[in-house]
Formats: sequence, C-alpha cells, structure tokens
Amino acid sequence: MKRLILMRHAEAGWDLANIPDRERPLTKNGLRDALQMGALLEEKGLGIDRIFCSTAKRAQDTLSLFLWEYAFKGEPRYFDLLYHAEIRDYVDILMQLSPEVDVAMIVAHNPTISGALEFFADTYKPFSPASVAYLEFDIEQWSELIEKPEGKLLGFWVPKK
Repeated sequence: MKRLILMRHAEAGWDLANIPDRERPLTKNGLRDALQMGALLEEKGLGIDRIFCSTAKRAQDTLSLFLWEYAFKGEPRYFDLLYHAEIRDYVDILMQLSPEVDVAMIVAHNPTISGALEFFADTYKPFSPASVAYLEFDIEQWSELIEKPEGKLLGFWVPKK
C-alpha cells in the first residue's frame, strides 16, 4: 500500500497590487491554518516519507509553518513544476519514488490539487486553503500508479476557523 497526502497552500493575500502572483504572502488566517494542519497531522500520527512543494512563496511558507508543528525527518523538495502543474505532473513525480517511500505529500495549488483528488479517488471535495486529503493506493510500488491510479480517500481535513 502507498499513501498520498495532498495539501493546498494556506490562504494568501491579494493586498499588495505590485507583487507577482508567485510571491503572494500568507494572510494572518493562512499563517494560523498552516500551523493548525501541521499539528493535526502530527496528532493523527500520519508518517510522511517524502514532501514535494511548489516554489511559490505561499506554498513554501505553508510548508514551513506546517513543519513547525509536524516532525518531518527529511528534506522537502521544491519544484517549479508544481506552481502550474497538471495531474500528470503529480503522477510523473510520484512514479519516480523508490519503493521504500510509503507516504508522499504534495503541497501545491488549486485547481490541480482538487482535480487530483477527483482523479485519484473519484471524489469531489471543495479544497479550501490549507485543506488536506489523505489517500491510499493498492499498489506496492509508485511506478504502478500509472496503471492503477484508483485511490481510496482515508481522510479530508479543513482548518477550523
């Protein structure tokens, strides 16, 4: 079995008119929510072996705050590709993982993150900022994901306001 955690970046602001989209910072709510979701996954005891994150500031800041509360032993990997990714990009990244990796996490953006949940678990959930989906695949190696992308949704969490 392989498991995947999908997390949308926390709420980002639009207050600064001259700032490029890629550089938008988190709002006060976004800061709180990123911390909250890290604490939630830590409390649930969900082990994560590998984390992939978009290079957009709001995604990186989300992950950084998430990791204040979640004890991750590895080094996150940042990909420009995840900024404007397509679902096949997620599949391509995951298929490169070694069999020793049981749980992977992607921190990225809508609409792809919500589309990935629909693609992998045939389930629609409104992926509000900082939401997390937890999926399981009946595969032994990530390379099998291309043949068996059907996952089961084990959990879906939204930050409490």
